[in-house]
Amino acid sequence: MSPVLEQTRHGPWAPLPPLPPPIGERPAPVGEGPPPRSGGGRRPGLFRRHRALTIVLSVLAVLVLVVAGGLFYQWRYAGPRQVSGSSALQRFRAGARGPVAEPGALRPPAGVYAYTGTAHEQLSFPPLSHNEGPHVPGTVTYQKDGCWTFRLDYSTLHWQSTTFCPRDNDLVESARAGWYRWYVGALPVSDTATFTCVEMIVPVVLSPGQGFAFGCRGTNSPINTGTVLMEGTNSYLGTGTVRVGGTSVTTLHFREVAQIRGGQTGTSTADTWVSAADGLPVKGTWSTTVRSPSPFGTSTLTGRGSFTLSSLQPRR
Repeated sequence: MSPVLEQTRHGPWAPLPPLPPPIGERPAPVGEGPPPRSGGGRRPGLFRRHRALTIVLSVLAVLVLVVAGGLFYQWRYAGPRQVSGSSALQRFRAGARGPVAEPGALRPPAGVYAYTGTAHEQLSFPPLSHNEGPHVPGTVTYQKDGCWTFRLDYSTLHWQSTTFCPRDNDLVESARAGWYRWYVGALPVSDTATFTCVEMIVPVVLSPGQGFAFGCRGTNSPINTGTVLMEGTNSYLGTGTVRVGGTSVTTLHFREVAQIRGGQTGTSTADTWVSAADGLPVKGTWSTTVRSPSPFGTSTLTGRGSFTLSSLQPRR
């Protein structure tokens, strides 16, 4: 054999012999080996697990984006904002059709009054809450029948109103209403409660400790809870003085305690100081708890608030 051929067969370029099998293991017969892998060398089970994990992660990413987008929308656009005096005045002027009555002993001048106040409402389900204030416009509007309505706009998502009617020498509460709007993410949910009240007479001549029973019957729309009854007592607690813009205003202090039953259940308490001169609410505090049915069980609304008149001169 030539030296060149010998160098090729046994030199550094010659193929290495196969490694010996591990000790104790039988060498594989010629022609045997692991089965070929399909799919370009991937195992089918591993590919399916990888694809399922990718789908799960994609769904989770979409859910995170949706939740984050909903929270951002609620923070940026859907939260309660103050109602400006100009907005309330524009609404007042749009609804005014000329005076239907003159201000008097039981009827304050019509227009938009400046109040300061706060309110906080919370829902148990869905778990939402509102914080409102401190500027709360109050609007007095006259009705065709000589009654007048007092409305407080706590925010762009909440208002309350009460309608009073002078009857001879007495002041009668004939109706009340309230409106809320909540945002579940970017979805708005609104509800208006409207009550007609059995005429609760508040006579001009009062004695401290005197109480007056009242009852109101109402409904909610568009959320249909059925008929709701509100019954209780309004007690006169005496006179007081409230400073409004440097002026001392003589007030009559009333406390209302009510039970709510029917389509909704709960309790309500309110203290109100009204002007002894014309009946305008000058100061007030309130708290309420209302339980309402829902497709997912009972949802409980708890709320509290306060208001104080800042100026005796309305804008109109």
